[in-house]
Amino acid sequence: MDVNRFFETSTTPLSKWDSWKEQNQGKSTPKLYQSGLDYFMAFHGIESYDELLEIHMEATRRGVTDPLSKYIVAEMVRKAVNHRIYNEGKSGQHAKSIKSAVTKFFQLCGFEDFVIKLPRGTNKQNGNGGSDIITPKELETVIGIARELMHKALILLLKDSGLRLGDVLSIDFGDVMTGVDSKMDFFFLKRFTKKTGDRAQTVIGVEALNALRDWIRYRRDRGETITPDTPLFIKARVRDGVKSKQSYQENLERKTNMRLTRNSASNIVSRLFSKAGYNDVTAHGLRKLHSTYLGVGVDRLSEPMIARLQGKVIGDSREAYKVFAPSDLTAAYANNYHQIQMNSREEERKKISKLENELSMLKGLVEKVIGRKGTWDQIRNPTA
Repeated sequence: MDVNRFFETSTTPLSKWDSWKEQNQGKSTPKLYQSGLDYFMAFHGIESYDELLEIHMEATRRGVTDPLSKYIVAEMVRKAVNHRIYNEGKSGQHAKSIKSAVTKFFQLCGFEDFVIKLPRGTNKQNGNGGSDIITPKELETVIGIARELMHKALILLLKDSGLRLGDVLSIDFGDVMTGVDSKMDFFFLKRFTKKTGDRAQTVIGVEALNALRDWIRYRRDRGETITPDTPLFIKARVRDGVKSKQSYQENLERKTNMRLTRNSASNIVSRLFSKAGYNDVTAHGLRKLHSTYLGVGVDRLSEPMIARLQGKVIGDSREAYKVFAPSDLTAAYANNYHQIQMNSREEERKKISKLENELSMLKGLVEKVIGRKGTWDQIRNPTA
């Protein structure tokens, strides 16, 4: 009996890599890693996964007597990364994808402790260094120049929920229908994140809910039939008229089933930020706004609470137990919502208080000037 036949398929690096990708179908990470690994292999002229594994095995053997040989793969990664950045002018994201792809490949091949560390600052050269953060007041300027109702709803939902862009785009109308069709100011939404599969117990605030109401009302008014399975954000506008090859209703039905893609949404948000003068802010900057501003103030939310809102894992063995009751999380979020609100109630109260003080001073001045003719209330209501 040839027992090798039980091992041949499962021990080849090709099958392990493909098996991992198959298990994670529909996620963006495997595609990103595949692109990074393909670039690395093409850059060094490596023709197969088996050859790549053989290089590392040989490096391990030589590393016993020649320590420098042990790190040959790491040096190969560094060269590929530097070429990608300095010669091709690509961003730091490519550096991380190449490094992560090679690391993941060898870990799948059984080298669980295989790690590659790039020199400090390598993945920042010619990159954007990550998105800058934007303040709620600055965001008001961005919303002011956004002409499309969908664009406003998208930006405000990213800001209020703290979810990643891909998670927001995966939301259907049925997921938020109760909040949109009611008059509530805060709506609790439970999701499982696309990137990591972690649980997000997020809350949508009044600014995002009002923007979603305007967007859904507009879609309904133009004749669109919106069901619970209808994507919240759609890819294209509905066009009709002489240039349209289809009737309005046919065009409508064809367009509304097209969910807005991540690239299109990212371009929409970045374009609006750039137009407002915030060139270094991306959609991820709204997630940073959410995390930063909810963590300040008298009623600030704890780090575990913010992590749960965003579906983010804290490096803590007790994380699995940090699940909050929807009512408690919603109440905590509502108490500190003014920190991320563009037009916060606190600011409104200050403005009202200032106006009341100015009015009181004006009334006192008028009564002083015309005191002989009666009081302020008698002058306002002479017939009383």
